[in-house]
Amino acid sequence: MLAVRRLIAYGIDFIILAMILVSVQLIINVFTGGGLSRSLQSGWAIELWVLLTMSAPVWLYFIYCEYRTRQTIGKKMMRLMLERVDGQPLKLRQTVIRTLIKLLPWELTHIFILLPEPWWSVPEAPRISIYLPNILIVLYAVFLFWTRGKRALHDLIPGTHIVSE
Repeated sequence: MLAVRRLIAYGIDFIILAMILVSVQLIINVFTGGGLSRSLQSGWAIELWVLLTMSAPVWLYFIYCEYRTRQTIGKKMMRLMLERVDGQPLKLRQTVIRTLIKLLPWELTHIFILLPEPWWSVPEAPRISIYLPNILIVLYAVFLFWTRGKRALHDLIPGTHIVSE
């Protein structure tokens, strides 16, 4: 089933990216003697750290891979390819929009947990806003299975879909 293959491809990409990016964060922490992680106290500082060391590299990975080859490593392993619905060559703008929509729940989670202050540094209960990214993820999954994997919500605006090789 195409929807399951897409989810597996995304999982593969996520695992590869997490291993690389967390390793880079750990190496930076070692080279700074842990001083960098101790200095990241405010929500804004942590958000900037996450943005620079996690979010931006992930965005660049998806945008670059899907624009240049129409596949990420996960898609290649699952024999999937990104195409425009109208059959024309992909435009950079389409892959940027697609990536921003795809990663929106992830970025909202960072924002809601870290800003203005990290949840773990304030005594109040977590905000209800954290449910929004989770609702979006459920909507993304429902739509993906409803279209039998051909299109996800992040394919609608840029006019893309996934095909089997």
